[in-house]
Amino acid sequence: MHYIQKEIISSLARRAPQRFSDLQPDDVPNNTFSYHLKKLSLAGYVQLIDGGYVATRKAMKTIQYVTDTDKRTGAPVFITAVLVANKKNEVLLLERNKQPFVGWYGLPAGLIHQGEQLHDAAKRELFEKTSIKAPRLNFAGVLDFQYLEQITGDLFVHTIAFVYTYQLPGNGTQLAGYVSQYGTLSWSDLDDERILPEVKTIVQLAKQASPTIESISYDEPTIANS
Repeated sequence: MHYIQKEIISSLARRAPQRFSDLQPDDVPNNTFSYHLKKLSLAGYVQLIDGGYVATRKAMKTIQYVTDTDKRTGAPVFITAVLVANKKNEVLLLERNKQPFVGWYGLPAGLIHQGEQLHDAAKRELFEKTSIKAPRLNFAGVLDFQYLEQITGDLFVHTIAFVYTYQLPGNGTQLAGYVSQYGTLSWSDLDDERILPEVKTIVQLAKQASPTIESISYDEPTIANS
């Protein structure tokens, strides 16, 4: 895929819809940009709707947790995820402001960096997403999960999450409403319909007496009548 096409998908993943004039970089000639946008449209990566262009589901499959399509491979995405609970047994969730699943609630999670040990990756991601500096995390197991498109059964996301838990000493009221570049934090009793399905599975996994490995497939998360 041409770098201009990758930049179009990445831009639409961050914000959509966008009009032609908003998407077009200043240093790319009009006819060149039109050519690449048309190629993406014909290939089913972008769609023109009222208000401008949007990235299709096919395009979003190419980015998963990152927006640099050069990093996309045919292998699953490996992440760490941290289940943080307070003394009220509420779970700390992050309302995502990045694709995929903008507006959905998930756990503090993110990619494992090259050369990084799992425990260090989990502590780093927890701090980046929540500002929590945890002295120690408990390993709870591994969740291998997939999202499948509801109608076709096509694979949308395949992620292997190394799950950790952290018991916050207190109710953590100062964390509610905390905003980072990744989204907004809130405490939850897990009754919101916008919670990503793997969250409740991870909660159950964390309740096991010893670390557990579980594999599960979910229908791609959608809101009824959305």
